[in-house]
Amino acid sequence: MHSHSNRKPTSPCLFFHSEVPRPIPKRSRLNSSITLNLTLKIDFPKKKAQFANSGMQANFLIGPLTQSKKTILGLLLIFPWAFLFSSTKSDPLRFAKDFEKFAEVDKVNPPPAKNLTLFTGSSTIRRWNTLSQDFSKTPVLNRGFGGSQLHQVLHHFDQLFPRYKPVRIVLYCGENDLWHGKTVEKTLTDFTTLVTRIHKVLPNTPIVYLSCKPSPKRMSEWPTYQELNGKIQTLCKKEPLLKYVDLSPILLDTYGKPAPGIWDADDLHLNQAGYARLTKLLVPILEN
Repeated sequence: MHSHSNRKPTSPCLFFHSEVPRPIPKRSRLNSSITLNLTLKIDFPKKKAQFANSGMQANFLIGPLTQSKKTILGLLLIFPWAFLFSSTKSDPLRFAKDFEKFAEVDKVNPPPAKNLTLFTGSSTIRRWNTLSQDFSKTPVLNRGFGGSQLHQVLHHFDQLFPRYKPVRIVLYCGENDLWHGKTVEKTLTDFTTLVTRIHKVLPNTPIVYLSCKPSPKRMSEWPTYQELNGKIQTLCKKEPLLKYVDLSPILLDTYGKPAPGIWDADDLHLNQAGYARLTKLLVPILEN
C-alpha cells in the first residue's frame, strides 16, 4: 500500500491505493484468490473520504495526519472486502427466494397434512434428493436450504414449523455457523432459542438433531465442531423431546479420518454412498 499527496493548493487531497493479492477467506465458498484494487480519496477542504472503487462515502473531520490515522485509513481499504464475505453469508434475507419457491411447490404438490416428518437445515438436508424413497414408510418433507445457519432458520421460522405442523423434525444446522465465524456459545444459544420457539408452538414435537459432520474440506474445524456436538448432546440428554444423532461413526474411518468413497467431488457434501449410510442410521429411529 502506498500514498501520495495531491499538491494542488486548491484541492489538497490524499490518495491511498491498495492492489495486494490476498487469498479468499477460507469461510468463503470460493477457492481462489483476489486482488484488492481500491482507492481511498481524502479531500481535506471538504472533510470527506470516499472509496473510489466501491462507491462508499463518508464524511468526517480530519486533523493532523498522524501515523495512527494513516493506519486507520489504510484499514478502511480492507474493510469493504471483509464485510462482503462475512455479511452475505449471514444475511437473514438470503434465502427469501428459496421460500418463495417452497410456497409455489406447496401449491402444486401439497405436503402431507398428517404424521409429517420435516427435514430442514443446511445443504446436507437440501441435497438429500432421495429422501422420500429412503423413508418410504414415513411421510417426509425436505425443506433444507443450502448454506443456512441457525439464525436463518429462526428468521424463516413461521414458514417452516407452524406452516407444516410436523409431528417430528430432523435438523442439520450449526456447521455453517461455526465455519463462518460464530462461536460455539453463540451457535448453542441459537440452537436453544430455536428449540424453545418450536416447542412453544409444537409442544409435543420431538426434534432429531444430526451432529456436525467431519468432511475432508473442513477437518481443520473438526475440534470446534466436536465441541458444539458435545454441548448439544449434553443438552439433548436432559430434554426428552430432543434426540442427538452422532454422525461421526458412519463418516470416519478407523483412524479418525473422513471415510473414503462417501464424499462429493467438493470434499464437503455427501455423495449417494454417504446418504446411504445416513439413511441406514436414521431408518430405525424414524420408522420405529
